Amino acid sequence: MLYLLALFVLEGLGDPLKMLSHFEGWAWYAFYLGNIHIAIYGWQPLAVMILWSLAIEEQFYLVWPLLVRRCSTRQVLWWSGGLMVLAPLVRAFTLSVADYPATYVFTLCRVDALVAGAVVAVLFGSHTWQAEASRLCKRLAPFALVVMLMTFLIPFSPSLPATRPWFFSVFGYSWLAVSFAILLGVSLNPQGILGALLKSPVLTFLGRRCYGLYLWHVLIAGFVTVGLQQWRVGLYVHILLWLSTLLIVASGSWLLFEEPIHRLKRFLPYVQKPPVRSESQLVA
Repeated sequence: MLYLLALFVLEGLGDPLKMLSHFEGWAWYAFYLGNIHIAIYGWQPLAVMILWSLAIEEQFYLVWPLLVRRCSTRQVLWWSGGLMVLAPLVRAFTLSVADYPATYVFTLCRVDALVAGAVVAVLFGSHTWQAEASRLCKRLAPFALVVMLMTFLIPFSPSLPATRPWFFSVFGYSWLAVSFAILLGVSLNPQGILGALLKSPVLTFLGRRCYGLYLWHVLIAGFVTVGLQQWRVGLYVHILLWLSTLLIVASGSWLLFEEPIHRLKRFLPYVQKPPVRSESQLVA
């Protein structure tokens, strides 16, 4: 909401950064429906368009906790598997009736990425399955890396028609979701050099600010570009100033806005469900 407020103020000032192009879909994005707006009306100005993925996340967070609360661990896994199968089917249907970008941004078209992460959370949150899941992820990690490298080097991409053939639009996001989930599983208990790298102060520092880095990067790029118009600077200086300013803004967003919200979690402590006893245990 803070980001949308900043954009709204800029529009009220006459859109000095020329980034909104008479944009009128504010209500969609205020209620986290930006991805639906894009699916219906097509791509929007970049400054608001980047919010489509955050809209999907919020829609997922409205539903998934209720399902987790009502279901057993195995039922959650069954739901996750069902949605993993459903997503490419929905993409195939959406591709046939609405094409792109609806196939890219519609919630059910991208739910496989979210439930892949949910599966990792379930498996690694279970004392029964954690060790086996960790071993399986380590075995599959080389294949996951090959799949991701193949995707990026060919390249398969949603950006251009020539790089998004039918089979990638339908199945590509699923294979990426599974590959990322496998690598996430490997990163949860890292050892040696990988562990030292992932726990380094630099990555920890950036990790806390990653949400702000994503959220503000377009707007800060616009400010820097307008601010440097009267100065003849090279590309590398331009990029350096953009990244430096972005890091400062993202740090301010974390310290003044995001971290205080995170601290509110102390009022909603996590309570783990007791394990469900089997019928034989109840009889005993």
